[in-house]
Amino acid sequence: MNRMNVDLGNYAQKGLYLLFGDSSIISLTESNIERTAREFWDDPNKIPIHVRKAADFQLCGICPEKGNEGICYSLHPVLPFLELIDQYFSFDKVTAFYREDEEGLLYISETAMQNALQYISILSLLSYCRVGRKYWKYYYGVIPIMGADAAVNRFYLNIYWLHEGKMNEINKFISEFKENISIISENVIKRLNLICQRDAFINAFFNTHVFAEFLSMDMEEVLKKTFCDLDNTPVQYRSSYSPRYR
Repeated sequence: MNRMNVDLGNYAQKGLYLLFGDSSIISLTESNIERTAREFWDDPNKIPIHVRKAADFQLCGICPEKGNEGICYSLHPVLPFLELIDQYFSFDKVTAFYREDEEGLLYISETAMQNALQYISILSLLSYCRVGRKYWKYYYGVIPIMGADAAVNRFYLNIYWLHEGKMNEINKFISEFKENISIISENVIKRLNLICQRDAFINAFFNTHVFAEFLSMDMEEVLKKTFCDLDNTPVQYRSSYSPRYR
């Protein structure tokens, strides 16, 4: 097993930190995203005019801001870090540190860039996007660097709880969620294809699109199988996104 010395003081704020083999760190904390985004948007030369005018760069058809000039809100946490992140390919290895809040646990995962950057894709689609942000509460407890199966199961449980087990409501919600997330994630990918040289950001958003496709209308069967598998599995360390530190 690889051993690492972790200085917890370097990862105190809420957000994602990417540690590379050369010991360089990219800090994608909420405060850093907000500060860097403001600096980025204040510079009119950051995005060439031909990109701004491209058909694939325009707002989604379902966006309430459609018809107004401007850049898609979902790109706000992406573009300020594009030059840094665009140096890496999607399968380049990185150690990801995720702090859920200043007083919460620190999650650590040795993973690929496309998996680590799901934090940004989730933040982009479910916090900044004018359509997707209404779904943010359904991601409660989903750790961005956790495995896809665990994330989908947690998402299912949140849906079930928030809709009080009413399957008609649940099925309607899942259908709407899949349709909207598919539209906005596909359109963000088109925009990123215009400005990215490498595929780390693009594949991170593609994985979020795939996450939506994983959702099954037969949610009760999926959850039943999950808990049956747990009943039949010896207790062992199976987490893909730990160790966790205070």
